[in-house]
Amino acid sequence: MENREKKTLTSFCYWGGERKVNANGTFLYNGGMCVAVLVEEGSEVNEFREKVCGAFNINVEGKMFFYNIKRDKTKYVTLKDGNGYKMLFHLNEDDVDLFVEDIGQNNDPIRDTAYISTRESMVTDNISSPGVIVALPSSQVTETFTPEMGLVPYLPDNANEILTGKGQLFESPDLFKQAVLLFAASNKFSFTYLDNSRAYYRLVCKVSGCPWKLTAKCEGSSDLVRVIMFRNDHLHNAEDASNYKLTFRSKQVGLLFKNQIVDKPEYLPRDICKDFEHAFQCRLNYSQRWRAKEKAKEAITGPPSMTFHLVPWMCQRLVEAIPSTRAIWTSTDEGKFKQLFVSYGCSIAAFRSGYARPVLKLDACFLTGYYRGHVLSASAHDADDGLYPLAYAIVSSENDEDWFWFLVNLKEVLGGCQVVLVTDRNPSLLNSIIKVFGGDCNAWCLRHLKENFSKFASSKGLKAERRNTALKVVNDVAYARTEDSFKYHLGKLYGISPDLSKWVENNNLKHWCNAFFPYKRWDKMYTNLAECFNSWILPLRDLDIIQFMTGHASKTTELLLRKHNEVRKWKLPVGKEIEKEIKKSQEYARKFTHRNSSPTEFIVTNDARRLYAVKLIPRHCSCLAWQMSGIPYAHAARAIQSSGFSIYDMVDPFLKKEMQMAIYDNTMSPVPLHDMATASSFLAVNDLNDNNVNNGVSCNDPFLHPPVVKRPAGRLKKRRIESQTQDKGTVFCSRCREPGHNRSTCQSAIPG
Repeated sequence: MENREKKTLTSFCYWGGERKVNANGTFLYNGGMCVAVLVEEGSEVNEFREKVCGAFNINVEGKMFFYNIKRDKTKYVTLKDGNGYKMLFHLNEDDVDLFVEDIGQNNDPIRDTAYISTRESMVTDNISSPGVIVALPSSQVTETFTPEMGLVPYLPDNANEILTGKGQLFESPDLFKQAVLLFAASNKFSFTYLDNSRAYYRLVCKVSGCPWKLTAKCEGSSDLVRVIMFRNDHLHNAEDASNYKLTFRSKQVGLLFKNQIVDKPEYLPRDICKDFEHAFQCRLNYSQRWRAKEKAKEAITGPPSMTFHLVPWMCQRLVEAIPSTRAIWTSTDEGKFKQLFVSYGCSIAAFRSGYARPVLKLDACFLTGYYRGHVLSASAHDADDGLYPLAYAIVSSENDEDWFWFLVNLKEVLGGCQVVLVTDRNPSLLNSIIKVFGGDCNAWCLRHLKENFSKFASSKGLKAERRNTALKVVNDVAYARTEDSFKYHLGKLYGISPDLSKWVENNNLKHWCNAFFPYKRWDKMYTNLAECFNSWILPLRDLDIIQFMTGHASKTTELLLRKHNEVRKWKLPVGKEIEKEIKKSQEYARKFTHRNSSPTEFIVTNDARRLYAVKLIPRHCSCLAWQMSGIPYAHAARAIQSSGFSIYDMVDPFLKKEMQMAIYDNTMSPVPLHDMATASSFLAVNDLNDNNVNNGVSCNDPFLHPPVVKRPAGRLKKRRIESQTQDKGTVFCSRCREPGHNRSTCQSAIPG
């Protein structure tokens, strides 16, 4: 091992007085004496103690020794043994304050605040013993501490607080440079660096002949920067002032607003523009403020490319913190991130226990961060038709491989439960469902089917009014409970257009029509719940993968706890949404009449004079609406009103308060992230292995590289385009009167 030169410190030793820190930050040592002792690294701790006590002519027995540290003069370390003696040299550079007190001596409390010191009135006595410098009594010595300055608020009112003068200390060179830039911008002048090495900085004003000057240097090998000379005088004429032009890089602007973005992630570029203009009277264009926010996010979380290395650690932490959680990832042969799947143990337990209805909404939405990608999700309904997130995955796109991998993991989570999967008919998703779950459980979203139907109707020349009528009939076809009801509505559609009727018959009725679907889908005909999930994660879609994972865990924790508390405040046996549906049924039932055939069996006549049989036990209506939805429909509601039963007792147990409480009793355990490394703290994987650098993640963890993406030209789109085309008007050509194109793109022959 290479021999290192031993360090020598000047130890300012205090005895017989009291330590105090006043409210204004001034450090005092009242009474007693102060001596200076030279101490060399490598000597013994007992030898040092005897040397200090010998300077004061006191006995070393019954004495307690402790010293403060360079970065915070109000923090104290007890000098008990050799380890504490070694730390004295490690924590200090040139000098150290050491205090000697009798064991049990009381002192005023010391505030936990960082200060730097400037000593005055130190006098040398020639008659002192070798290696000892005798000082004036400490009652005559006052140590004045200048508060350590960080990056203070950037408003002009605080401009003079950014740089305070000689002795000011900054945590890092970057913080020092940022403070100088802020000071110059607030005081309307430009500066240049004459020296800009890591160890020494010398800055002057750009105006020729101006005396403004600032000099600073790093403290030893640390990152601390101390101002050693500051001349805050300017000599500018009117032309110099008029020629001043504010210059900021986007990274520098981003650092100004880093704290605001940490506290408020939805802080928008226009907010940056408004606050920057208020502070510096300079307006940013959109590109500048957008880049500033991106740089600020990178300063907060580190480079997005390095966040993927944290994925294995984060998955392991989720599994450890939340029992039965499934969190897995895959990578390519080159070590590049490929796929991530997460399902929390609390959600899995609630679904497997049969508390939630076995209907899942599957959907995907794109991510808007640097590496893009898609989020695949599976969401369930709670007892009040609210969102209950079950699983999500982050993948490259909606392709066959990614959907298949997601569904395989989802099937593992379900543990053999039979479920209905409501989808938007994405081809890759449909193919994967057939391979993993089989085709029978796949229910198609009615909205997406009606969009395709609307396009087909437009291609057949149907104008808006007839097309809207046809869409209403298609809706009746989908909700038809029996085959007879289906044929009735299909006949109405045939009357509007035989082509439309044929289109319906040829589009796999068993996947979207209630009359032919083999499982109970609880009248969940749309993927609206999946759209709710996409809106719920909207603030997370612009973040890197680790921020997405931590943000999703935080939002899920908050959701489960909020619903857990809300359900205990329900005054009714059902939730608000189910109550609305019951009231609708009761309102519609007023048009009906009924007669009893037994105390629990009724014949109900609707407004079209059709007769329906209702049996309260078991919950049965010949229209099948009650059985399929779990809520008493109008026929059942009419019978219940005259039976003396409570209508809430007739609601399916899946929709009651007890089931809601059971679902949200599975709250989410907290995930400790205090020891998670930051992305910016990672070195290259070779450096990690060669140097054994410990950044909170084991060097044995695989180093995941970011996926390969091809970013499109221009600014990335952040807003989803809703695919609700059935409400849009159809374009008709004014030349040939055909739908689907306009006059300028018409290809029809010119009529003779």
